[in-house]
Amino acid sequence: MLVRDTRFYRALKQHYLAQREEALATLDLYFKDSVGIGEHSNVLNEFKDWTHKLCEADEALEVLEKYYEQN
Repeated sequence: MLVRDTRFYRALKQHYLAQREEALATLDLYFKDSVGIGEHSNVLNEFKDWTHKLCEADEALEVLEKYYEQN
């Protein structure tokens, strides 16, 4: 059985896909609807935090693909 076919691998990949989608949705909301960030005193930190989460997810997905999905 290939690693990519295990439940643990699929769960890990789904975790990072969900993290990426959450970060993208949040950034979209913040960029397009400034009402969504009105309660935050340091808006730039919110943008940096969600951008960091997006980068983390993308990087993790790239690593999984590089080491476990290449034939």
